[in-house]
Amino acid sequence: MEHIGGNENAWLGTLIQSLESTQVSPLGEKLPAFPTEELQRNTTGLSSEAALRQAHAFYENVVDAAGRIGLPLDRNTRALDFGFGWGRISRVFMEHLSVENIHGLDVDPWFVDVTRDLFQSSRFEVCTPFPPTRHADASFDLIYSYSVFSHLSEAACQAWMQEFARILKPGGMVAFTTRHETFFDYCAWCKEQDPVAAPYAAALGSLFPDLDAARAAYREGRIVHASSAGVGGGGPRDESFYGETWIPEAYARTQFGDQFEFVAGYFDGAKYDQACFALKRKG
Repeated sequence: MEHIGGNENAWLGTLIQSLESTQVSPLGEKLPAFPTEELQRNTTGLSSEAALRQAHAFYENVVDAAGRIGLPLDRNTRALDFGFGWGRISRVFMEHLSVENIHGLDVDPWFVDVTRDLFQSSRFEVCTPFPPTRHADASFDLIYSYSVFSHLSEAACQAWMQEFARILKPGGMVAFTTRHETFFDYCAWCKEQDPVAAPYAAALGSLFPDLDAARAAYREGRIVHASSAGVGGGGPRDESFYGETWIPEAYARTQFGDQFEFVAGYFDGAKYDQACFALKRKG
């Protein structure tokens, strides 16, 4: 897994300026408006500039991986944002992608309404917790998913990767994030938290009866998933498929069938606290 750095750039500056004034992408498209800061914090834990910087760091990893396999990112690239929330990630991809070719799937119909309004686009749609989707075979060049595979059960991860293999074009790419091993350390810290003052942290602290065993399973290359009432996403994100998930690189390299080729893994905890993996659709 690589540790990628980078300097401030003009596009990130434009994104930050769009918090205060109307800005356009390099393709001449108006950048979307923002939801309330409260909504942003409730979905990502961050808001405003910090939320954009985190999203941009993920975007840089995806751009790097696309460059490695010669996948062009331009106004003709058809992309799918899986688990788009309020559209934080997709607005960053507008440096190269046209909003007309950005589609989205999210399990929460409320987010669908919010993001359609912000982007003025009907291409953001609701999906069920498990596939299939309505999209045709070989529909997309790129699928990106931030902080979704950090929550899905193994059954859901496997089902969606099979669906991605179906709807990606040969040579297309999927990039997703998942919990990094360092999140086990956070869970250990959470064990000491007051369940009244910090109920979510306390729920994380009690997620595993044996945290060392969970970490050992991760280090052995096994996916680790656990859920409880305190860590479920609420609403349509119920405990049957949604919780906290750690996918080790060894698993990402070998356990998503024979339709994908591993491209790269990334982690830079100073920029965002999840691991990122990119896989190419064979064919």
